[in-house]
Amino acid sequence: YFGRQCSANAVAGICKAHVLHPNLWTSLNVDECLMAGNKLFEKSYELLPPSYSNVIYLRPDELHSCVMFPENEIKFQVQINDEYYGTSMNNIVTVNHGIVNYCIDDAILCFLHNFNYGILTCQIQCVAILKIGMEYFLFDSHKRGKNGLPDCENGTAVLMSFNDINNLVLHLKNLFKCTSCLPTNTVQCNTCQFTIVPIFISNVTNISVNEQIHSSLNKNEGTKRMSQLELARNAKKIKNNNKKVKKNNDIQSNIQKQKVMLEAIPDSTVNLVNKIYDLRIRSTETRYARSEEMKAKNVQQIYDRYQTNAEVREIKGQQKKVKYQTDEAFRELHSSKMRQKYHDDELYHDKLSSRMREKYQTDEFYHDKLSSRMREKYQTDVDYHNKVLENVKNSYHTLQGAKRKSNYQNMYQSSKKTKICLHEKFNEQKKEMPTVICTCCAQLFFKKSTVSEFSLKIDQTLSIPDLCTYRHHLGENESGNVCSTCANQLKKGKVPHFAAKNGLVFDPLPQELTGLTTLEERLVSARIPFMQIRELGYQKQLGLKGNCVNVPIDINKTVTCLPRMDSEDDTLLVQLMRRMSDKTPYAFENVRPEKVFNAARYLVNTDLYKQHNITLNESWLQQFHDETNNSATDLISTSNTDESIEQADETDDLTDQQETLLTSGFVADSGVKIAPGEGNMPLSLTLDEDMDVLAFPTVYGGKQRIFKVKYTPVEMAKAEARHHDRRVATNIP
Repeated sequence: YFGRQCSANAVAGICKAHVLHPNLWTSLNVDECLMAGNKLFEKSYELLPPSYSNVIYLRPDELHSCVMFPENEIKFQVQINDEYYGTSMNNIVTVNHGIVNYCIDDAILCFLHNFNYGILTCQIQCVAILKIGMEYFLFDSHKRGKNGLPDCENGTAVLMSFNDINNLVLHLKNLFKCTSCLPTNTVQCNTCQFTIVPIFISNVTNISVNEQIHSSLNKNEGTKRMSQLELARNAKKIKNNNKKVKKNNDIQSNIQKQKVMLEAIPDSTVNLVNKIYDLRIRSTETRYARSEEMKAKNVQQIYDRYQTNAEVREIKGQQKKVKYQTDEAFRELHSSKMRQKYHDDELYHDKLSSRMREKYQTDEFYHDKLSSRMREKYQTDVDYHNKVLENVKNSYHTLQGAKRKSNYQNMYQSSKKTKICLHEKFNEQKKEMPTVICTCCAQLFFKKSTVSEFSLKIDQTLSIPDLCTYRHHLGENESGNVCSTCANQLKKGKVPHFAAKNGLVFDPLPQELTGLTTLEERLVSARIPFMQIRELGYQKQLGLKGNCVNVPIDINKTVTCLPRMDSEDDTLLVQLMRRMSDKTPYAFENVRPEKVFNAARYLVNTDLYKQHNITLNESWLQQFHDETNNSATDLISTSNTDESIEQADETDDLTDQQETLLTSGFVADSGVKIAPGEGNMPLSLTLDEDMDVLAFPTVYGGKQRIFKVKYTPVEMAKAEARHHDRRVATNIP
């Protein structure tokens, strides 16, 4: 059963602590607990019904109710109804289906407030926790190091003492963390369940020497699983007890012989012997008084014999009781000594107080006697009367302070839990994005900001399909969503202010304007808004720094600066400058000249560009085509001439062709630097009404929209930024 009897060992440790204070334990006492626990587990396992044949570990309530020690037989009870249950890494107390789920701190505090002995089970490991007086003890039979934590190589069973209950709780938390990380453990640390079961000692029976011998012999004959070490220790104890009995018998026989001899000796000889005996006693007493080592050794022997031998304790108790009743001086001395010990020794103070409290609660005669005596003393003794009043006041203030502290802690835990819930709710809501399209204004909203069309109660004269432009993209039985702003106006029988039917829609872009890059768009736009867009903070949001300067430009200047390329996919590096004297370009990028020409040709044919007298020099384009064709013809004739020259004189160089190729390569590599807005007067953003359409052809397509209602610039910006067509939100100059 090695490694399976930790519950039995814990019960044995509690029973041993009941008869012998843990501060007086030695390593032999720890071994006795382990031996007794092993016997208890074997006996309990043998008494189990056949249905428990596959059970490996036993709970405390499944153990036999009697623990056998060499000197005592102790019976105990397990109060399974008073069990405390909880999670090891929980921080607050919760209630699920009427069951209180404690955290480890509150469970230990509540348990040790109501009980003195208990067994704490976490997963498959059991330890004993004890409260004796103002001290707390932990008995752990597993392999532990000097610090009480797991040590699989050199570990032993440990008995640990704590002066503060918080230190006990801290140690248990560290123990749970260590045991949850073992390789054999499949339970995560934050889900370790624990239980605490109270243990009550019901009866303690002392075993005489002959019964010990007989019991040991019977057990040695009846079991084969007892270790050799236990057999040797029991045999040694029996042998020592026999020696003591024999020695006592020899001493008694010698005393009887000496008495007989003394009766036959004359009186003078007897007096001489008495004098010699007195001198020997005096010398021994003198040596005892002078030798501190001898005194300490003798006191320790007497103390050990008194603690371990129940018979000696009983005899000494009877002698002291008789002397206390007959000798007045001894009674007064003993009373003063006990009073002093009661005030000085905290352990004795707690032990006596608990014993008196228990007697006061159980013994009715003692209860009435003490109550009447205290009442009489309270009425006659002024000092005692004042002392009782002071204690009552202090108790009242202490109780009120404890209540306030408890209320504050409960309030703090509640607020802490509320903060955690709000934080988790905020993180969940932060993941949500505005993805729902309002079928009336075609803008994006959060799900919680919209309502279903079928839930609206509006005037029958208003037709939702006519007002809601994007309703036609849904099926007949599908329900669209309407934002709260449009829903409120529809309920009042009004057309929503931001309805897409009022003109807040974008026309499809022609093929010439699709796919234009940022710089290509700037080259064909009639306005360039010079501004600085920078990242703000660690969240990488974009913001405007400084002023926005609206500069009109001439498309002819920008387009004619670009050379025609052989293919539409050929690119050219273009540097857009504010002024030609600047060292750093406002923007630079590889552009497609052919794409720019096609976009400019389309834009100048729109009504808005014609209204602003923006034209493109088509004669320059035709001239560029003619020059390109002539260059190709010259190149063919030059190559034929070069071939004839090469046949005549192979040493001639093709200087002209090399210069032409170098020039072409230089233009393609170094690019073109232009400043189309240099020398032009900036226009006011408020006075230039068509500025947004002329500056962003890839958004508006060069066409001015017609609105049925009047919108402010703020309303326009809000509607375009939230529009489900993201061309405005993604177009950053």
